[in-house]
Amino acid sequence: MLKLVQALNSLVGTVLALAIIGLVAAGGWFAYRNYYAAKFSLEADLAAKQEQVDRLAGQLTASRQQVNRLADDVRTKAAEIVSLNKDLEEKRKEIQRLATALKLMKVDQRLARITVLSQEGSAEKGSLVTRFSFVDVDQAGKPLGEPRIFSVAGDLAYIDSWVVKFGDEYIEEGDPLRATSVALFRRVFGEKQLPSEGFPLDEEGGQPAVYRTGGPMSDFEKELWARFWDYANDPQLAKEKGVRAAHGEAPSIQLRPGKSYRIELRASGGISVVPETAPPPETTSALH
Repeated sequence: MLKLVQALNSLVGTVLALAIIGLVAAGGWFAYRNYYAAKFSLEADLAAKQEQVDRLAGQLTASRQQVNRLADDVRTKAAEIVSLNKDLEEKRKEIQRLATALKLMKVDQRLARITVLSQEGSAEKGSLVTRFSFVDVDQAGKPLGEPRIFSVAGDLAYIDSWVVKFGDEYIEEGDPLRATSVALFRRVFGEKQLPSEGFPLDEEGGQPAVYRTGGPMSDFEKELWARFWDYANDPQLAKEKGVRAAHGEAPSIQLRPGKSYRIELRASGGISVVPETAPPPETTSALH
């Protein structure tokens, strides 16, 4: 009986020991599983985060490459804009040059008219005074503005002008810009006046009425008159511009009562003063 009790006690102790071992093992297993589960979860999370970082780094690299490409495009476009602006400026100058050429081509000759209105006093006594009008006219002889009235002592009048003549070859070849001569009527004065005391005609630096088309004065025209005496005194510069001659001309005419005189500049010639048969009716009626 005692042996049976001892055997049961031994069995119970063994069972209890096994139970304790099982509980310890289970607790260890749960602890192990929870620890490594958390570790594995953290590692998986870190791996996901790293993958996200790598993806964002790749996107950043791609964005930087795109920005660099766009910057290159901007630099290329800027260079193209500079080139286009330069080309546009050249085209603008060419358009202006051709516009000026068109104006000059339309003016085969520059024309003006002097009409004698009255003469009073005596040439013998030195008291003669001649009163006359001056007006620019078009190819048909119509006035291009209001006539201006002047009086000079005596009966001799001078028309002081600046004339630019281009090379004959341009005229012969029909060059659109240089196939004509151009003139600026500076002033008119009598034989008993100093030229500096003469009456101004075309405004210096301005645009003669005959060459106006409603637009502003072109750079070519401005340079033509602003550098007139440079062309006259510098053969090399004149040659570069195709200028054959640039000089002043001051033809004169003896003014007689009842007469009118046409002042003209032919495309390839100088200034001429030609008497007309009779003053045009609209001129005389406008002045009396």
